[in-house]
This record gives sequence, structure tokens and C-alpha cells, in this order.
Amino acid sequence: MDRRSPAASSALERRLAPIRAEFMAGRLDRALELAEFAIRTDPREPAFLSIAARVLSAQERHDRAIAMAGRALAITDHPEPRMVRGESLRSLGRTDEALVDLERALAMAPQSRDLLLLLVTTLEEAGRVDEARARLGALATSDPAATDSDPRAAYEVAKLELHDGRFDAAVARIDAARPAAEPGSIASTMLLHLRAKALDRAGRYDEAWSSAMQSHVDRGIRFDPASLLQATDALTTRWTRDALRAEHGEGIDDPLPVFIAGMPRSGTSLVDQVIHAHPQAAGVGELETLERWAESIGVPGRRHESGLRVGARYVADLRRLAPGAVRVANKALGNAGVLGHLASVFPRAALVDVVRDPRDVAVSCFFGTFNAVRFPWTARPEWVAAAWIASRRMMEHWERVVPQPILRVRYEDLAARGQPELERLIAHLGLPWDAAVTAFHATRRTVRTLSYDQVSKPLYTSSIGRWRHYERHLAGIDWPQPSVDG
Repeated sequence: MDRRSPAASSALERRLAPIRAEFMAGRLDRALELAEFAIRTDPREPAFLSIAARVLSAQERHDRAIAMAGRALAITDHPEPRMVRGESLRSLGRTDEALVDLERALAMAPQSRDLLLLLVTTLEEAGRVDEARARLGALATSDPAATDSDPRAAYEVAKLELHDGRFDAAVARIDAARPAAEPGSIASTMLLHLRAKALDRAGRYDEAWSSAMQSHVDRGIRFDPASLLQATDALTTRWTRDALRAEHGEGIDDPLPVFIAGMPRSGTSLVDQVIHAHPQAAGVGELETLERWAESIGVPGRRHESGLRVGARYVADLRRLAPGAVRVANKALGNAGVLGHLASVFPRAALVDVVRDPRDVAVSCFFGTFNAVRFPWTARPEWVAAAWIASRRMMEHWERVVPQPILRVRYEDLAARGQPELERLIAHLGLPWDAAVTAFHATRRTVRTLSYDQVSKPLYTSSIGRWRHYERHLAGIDWPQPSVDG
């Protein structure tokens, strides 16, 4: 990453090669282990710090990736750690900071298409579509053949065509680029899901379903619903009120945290955005530090820190990310499974449970691009039904064992009734009503989830009952009751 003699460069490359090989093979834990060993032996070598940051980013451990890239940049400025840090900042919704890193990296490496396309992605997700289109420049052409050999470029141009309502053009561009993407690869997965999104918006529902299904089939995702339900029953049996008290004691007397629990695509992003709009509150998106810690409790052979120590660091992070806020919301996707631990560490935390018709959840998850390791059940609607049941069992259990009340918010009620539901939510947080909450969609904030292009709109009901477009594909599944009293 800096000027060295040929011999020194060759020696460095030999040390980096096994780390890169493990990374490219998808063995991220092993790649990180090798990188951290290299850092211990040579803590001032920025190349080791940079590749460790890259691995951490791929593991979605973005806070650590940002810190590791920062260590590399403190030694020498280079486009690689800037790109890694920019991508992790983007993943956390910190768009302005991400753009600083990405612009700087692109200035140092102006020929890098990967950097340019990541910059375009970040601008588009921030709602700065015209700027994204301008930066694409020659790539943003109406000729599908221009991006045949570059699936990533085709993906970015097709996203802009979706913004313009040019659904058929987007599908044609994707179809032209798909032969260049290996089936089951990230590029192929993203193209097929964007194709499904374009077809869905064009009202070509059977074709949309087929496109999304092809992506899941190509990835070879496997899942056992019975194992999930058994694991859920084991957790509810183990974590009684007494067991939680024995594990975490009296907890931390701080009302700052708000934990939003719910299935992916159930409306958690909407609730997070509403809370963020309140002048005395903030949302930090999917901050997973506590979730990952809580999941480690009780895993054989794995040590974990005390809840008091982890909780103190968590509060410090919240105050750094949202200075001045009275309440700070975290909507990590795994919150439902660990909510009892979160509530025990923070007995004054506000807890919110978001529920949506499981059929709409199933369709939305099926059309999403989720991590196949953490969320394999999103690949089949019948698996989503099992995950929905498991989630409800966990939430009903936590309602019985945690001391503080859990507010249940039904997505359908929030979308249809509007302000009364918003007022109920804000009152649950112990905050005074503020009219700014009703304009949550105008908040200048990047939401890094599949909902990023939806929570920037006023409340709408058109997504309620979306499952009816796909009714024949959902037939034969034993759906749980969609109506949940709140």
C-alpha cells in the first residue's frame, strides 16, 4: 500500500496470498484469523489492516470494519481502506461520511469501476438519483448491449430505469447482462431480484415470482423449519424470568435504548423512521452489537462478556451516534430472538413489537435479497410461515417474562390509521407528541434496508394485501392467523 522495494513487495504478497485465498473461498472466519495474526506480528502494516477491514465488512461487522480501516488510513492514505470504510459506512446509513471516503478513493483511483459503481449505489440509495445518473455517465445508456459484459453496471443502470418507471427497459438490460454472471453468484442474485422487482411493478406477477425463485434455486439454499421451531421452544423453556435475572442481575438504569422487534419486512424500518423523526429521538438502524452478544450466551465453548459491560459500551455508542437524543431506537433483525436479554440488561428500555400479515411478510421476504446464512428461511414462503410462527412464540414468551410493557404495532393499522397510531407509539416512548413525526418521510436520512425506497414516502396502504397477486404460489401453506390483536 506504499512504496517498497520489489523484494519487500514480493514478501508482502506472499503473506497476503493465503488471507486472500480464504476470503475469496468464503471462509471468512479463517481469513480474519489469519489477518489478525499478521497484524499481531506487524501492527504497522496497512495492507494487513486493510484486508482485515474487508473481511469484517463482508461479515457485516461494520463498526469493527470502520475502525480497522481507520487504523490503516492513519498509517497511509490509500483507496482500498477508504473504499472498505465507505462501504461499511453506507451499510450503516451514514451516507454523508461514506460519500467523503468514496469520492476521495475515486480521486486516487479514477479508473476503478468498482469504486464508481459503489459511489453510484450510495447516491441512489440516498435518494440523490440525478447525481447517481450523472456519475454513471457513459454507462447510463439506453442500449442494453453496452453493459452486456458488466453485470454490476447493468444492475446500477437498471435501478435508475426503475426509478423512471421504465420497467421493460430494466428487464431487457438485466436479461442482456445475465449470461455474464455466474448462476448463484452475488451478481446473478442481485440481477434476478432486481428483475423480479421490475416485473412486479409492471404487473407481470408470475414472471416476477419465477425470477425470484430462480435466484433462490441457484443459490442452493437449505433450511429445516422443524429445527427452528425446536430451537425456539428450547429458548423459551430456558430463559425464564428467574434465569434472565440470574444472568443479568438488576441491569443498567438508563432509559435511552428503544428496541424494535419484528420479522424482516414487517414494518420495523417504518417504525424506526417514525421514531427518528421526533426531535428528541433517533434511530440507529440495525445496530447488531447487542444482538450478536445475546445470541452467544449459552453457546457451548463460547465465552461472553457480562451484560453490564456490553450494555455500558452500547449506551456509549448510542450517545456518540445520536448526541442529545432522549430515546434511541435499534431495529436489528434478530431482536425478537434476544429481546428478553436486551430488556433485562436495560429494564427501562422501551420495547416495540411490529407485526404484519404473514402472507405479505412472506412475499416481501421472498422478493428480498437476504443473507442466506443468517436468513435462509426467506427463500421459500412455507419457510417464512414457520419463521413467523417461531417469532410469535418468542414474542409471546418475552411478554410473559420481561417486566416492562411491550407495545404491539400492527403494520396494517399504522398504514391505515396514521396519526392515532403514531401518537400511541410516541407516548409509549414517554415523549411528548410533536407534529414533526407525521412528516417522518421527509427526514434527511439514508435507510440501509430493503425498505429504503419506501420509508421516504408518506404512509400508504397499497402494500397491504400484496400477497393476493401471488395467491396461487402461496396455496397449500398452513398460514398462521394474520390478525394479531394489539
